Amino acid sequence: MLVVAFFGSHGRSSTARSLEHGQLLAAAAKIEPQSLLFGEPVHVRIDAVVDRRQLDPSRIHLDATWTPYQAVAPMARTRTDVGPYTRLRWTVDLHCVIVDCVPQAGSIARQVLPLTTVRYSGVAKNGSTPDSVKITWPQISAVSRLDPLDMERRAIVQRIGPGGQVRAILPPWRVSTTNLAPVSYAISPGTVFWSALALAFALVLGAAFLLRPYLPGIGWLPRRAHALSRLERALEAVERARGGAAAEERKALELLAAELRRTGSGRLAWTATELAWSPSEPPPDKTGALTESVRSQLAERTNGHRA
Repeated sequence: MLVVAFFGSHGRSSTARSLEHGQLLAAAAKIEPQSLLFGEPVHVRIDAVVDRRQLDPSRIHLDATWTPYQAVAPMARTRTDVGPYTRLRWTVDLHCVIVDCVPQAGSIARQVLPLTTVRYSGVAKNGSTPDSVKITWPQISAVSRLDPLDMERRAIVQRIGPGGQVRAILPPWRVSTTNLAPVSYAISPGTVFWSALALAFALVLGAAFLLRPYLPGIGWLPRRAHALSRLERALEAVERARGGAAAEERKALELLAAELRRTGSGRLAWTATELAWSPSEPPPDKTGALTESVRSQLAERTNGHRA
């Protein structure tokens, strides 16, 4: 860890933990580590303290470039208010994986980050203009991961005896055991799956709505036969018995008369009774007229089929 040199208002050295009398802005920074293996991240933190009675913290800006280093992720900025003071903190992780930062095998590549400035845009409430805080960074040393001796070695292949085993001595390759960061997604796979499924369902419904005039009807589907009511069964019994044995026809007519009386069709019930107890065989034409009247009455009922 390193605390970097900086200057507050009026050019005086200060710390970001406190402000001297009359001082409006102070800043401090640290960078760690200063020595690292090539490709490893560098952690940067900059703290600024603002006198909120004179300065608006939202107008404090950080001007920083990290060339040749690059930010691993966007810089984070946090704010903490304590009494009349505000602490602003910027944090960022940097790394350099370009040619400019590659050290030769067994050597060190040294880089210095450009000057960073913490500044206030505007004038303080007392009319003064706060001086900017300049932050100078120390040298960062990136150490090579390669050993020059390893680079000189070559694979050695030996054959032990005629037609014997082949033994190979390979260079001592190294494997990094650094744990990788967990996988992250801009949108979780579950959200993508269910969103795509919902979109596909909506597209299918939309296509069905647009093509509905051109799609075949569902009349070809088999319909489930509805259960016949007692009146309908009695009517069918009369139609089956008509023209057959007189005794069976009379029984069917009497059953039909009973069901008609139960459903409130007294006139038709009386007609069925007369036919059932007629001195001679029930006339087929009168029986047919009766069944047609009953069918018409069933068709006119609101439930369509049931008595």
